[in-house]
Amino acid sequence: MRAWIYGLLPALLLGAVFSLVGIMPTQDALVESAIRPDLPLGITAGTWRGEREQESEVERVTLAADTKFCKAVYQSVSVNPLPPIFASIVYSGSDMNTSIHRPERCLPSQGHYDLQTAPVQLKLKDGRELTFTRILSMSSQKLANGREITLQHVNYYVFIGHNAIISSHLMRTFRDMYDRVVHGYVERWAYYQVGTYYGEALRVSREDAENNLRAYISETLSDLIDWDMLEK
Repeated sequence: MRAWIYGLLPALLLGAVFSLVGIMPTQDALVESAIRPDLPLGITAGTWRGEREQESEVERVTLAADTKFCKAVYQSVSVNPLPPIFASIVYSGSDMNTSIHRPERCLPSQGHYDLQTAPVQLKLKDGRELTFTRILSMSSQKLANGREITLQHVNYYVFIGHNAIISSHLMRTFRDMYDRVVHGYVERWAYYQVGTYYGEALRVSREDAENNLRAYISETLSDLIDWDMLEK
């Protein structure tokens, strides 16, 4: 009798799984991210001048066809300008595995090495605090005169979904799976990344470069996010 019951267990478990699938909510349309799709251009916050930048051919070919891009480069308008700030928002499509990326994967392919990652806290101009992932890296660049210099880079990134802001790629994956299974969301996540560079050859310190980067994020990001959507 006991062996007979054990023989039925796989079928019973499989039936339970299919029953759960049948009552799970479904939703065919993508649920949009809480961040607006347009980075500010022109004079931004009275400190930076932003110009639209085209995504690369590699990005278009590598990521899924329904991926959306918004990229811009910002130059300080101060008397002693620092290196430019590169900002991008990449919107995922229906398959998060093929339509969203993170710098730990793409920076090495661009010649960056010695990557160091750490979580960092940043306060926005409206007083909200967010956790970002910061990546420090290095690269070698050849100048027009043939001289080769070493540049140091700093990037901040975060993932912004329909109702969550998450700095960890792994936690974003878990959250995406949870929302799909429990709420029926097919979520369009936005990958928000801002970076710049510095180094001795440029006579720019990491402190100055990173302070400029943090100031840009603090003064512009809060205006791009629909906080009411996140707080529902």
